[in-house]
Amino acid sequence: MIKNFTIEGAIAIYRKDELFFGSIQYCMLVYILEEGSINSAAKRKGMPYQQAWTIVDKLNRMSPVPVVIRQKGGVSGGGCIVSEYGKALIKLFEKKMELFNHNLKELNVDMEKCLI
Repeated sequence: MIKNFTIEGAIAIYRKDELFFGSIQYCMLVYILEEGSINSAAKRKGMPYQQAWTIVDKLNRMSPVPVVIRQKGGVSGGGCIVSEYGKALIKLFEKKMELFNHNLKELNVDMEKCLI
């Protein structure tokens, strides 16, 4: 039986040795951008609202500028928007993920030749 060996990995941005932005933060920002609220984003992700809120709150606290901006209730019921800085984080993460995945693919070339 031939075993398939692969190199796997994930990227994350750290600030002062603490996770700042990774795949879960990316996903939450994209969903908030599309859904307009943390609650809707949490439901779409299949996670409890409190967990989603904690992720967004930590991201905002660690960020030099707000990433998610809460809007007060009203006729539309309030919600959240992703700031321009948050949108830039999304684009940066997508660009870095594309580069990371390309390099990961290259790292996996000829893996079977050297492993038994």
